Amino acid sequence: MIGGTSLFGGRGSAWSAVLGVLVIQSIANGLTLMNVDQAARYMVTGAVLLLAIIIDMLMRKRREGLT
Repeated sequence: MIGGTSLFGGRGSAWSAVLGVLVIQSIANGLTLMNVDQAARYMVTGAVLLLAIIIDMLMRKRREGLT
C-alpha cells in the first residue's frame, strides 16, 4: 500500500498518491546520491514495493479476521 491505495481494492486519495510518489522518488534519489548501480536501484525499489504489498496483505487478513 504505497500512497494509501491497496492493490486489492483499497481506497486512496490524491494526497496519498502524491505521498507515495515522494517516498519512491526519495528512495531513488538517495540511491542515486550514493552512486548505486541502476540495476540495484530497480531491485531496491521493487523490494520496497513488494514489502508494501506484503504488509497490505497481512493487514487486510488481520482486519478480516477480527470482524
